[in-house]
Amino acid sequence: MITLDQLTDNELLEQIENCSLSPELFTHETMLRLAWILIQKHGLDVAIVKNSHLKEKFFKTALNSDKFNKTLSRAYVEILYYFMKKTNTNNFNKLLREFPRLKFDFQKLVKTHYGYNILKEHRLEEPKDFRPIIFSF
Repeated sequence: MITLDQLTDNELLEQIENCSLSPELFTHETMLRLAWILIQKHGLDVAIVKNSHLKEKFFKTALNSDKFNKTLSRAYVEILYYFMKKTNTNNFNKLLREFPRLKFDFQKLVKTHYGYNILKEHRLEEPKDFRPIIFSF
């Protein structure tokens, strides 16, 4: 089986788009990388929409799951974008090394951003009020 590190950004995006990525490879880090790719290609606003669309399709088609969380999908892009603006690196793996909370404490970042635990429910609606992201370093 191919590993995630063996896929280029374009290959990963294509496999998520056509739902051919092995479900075992659809991890938290993969979802962060997807957000990274979309932000790099399209900017924040378009990345939010595309990320949500691609993940919802992948959850339904490849994972046969109804656990898609639209709010969490948006959070992946917004939070990653916040940290991308705080670094000089243009490399996804270096970003994760610089800000390990993205990889290892993402749930706390989400709760800090939204003020409640959106992971308890699989919400299909967008949150009504968006607060500025404030994280302490």
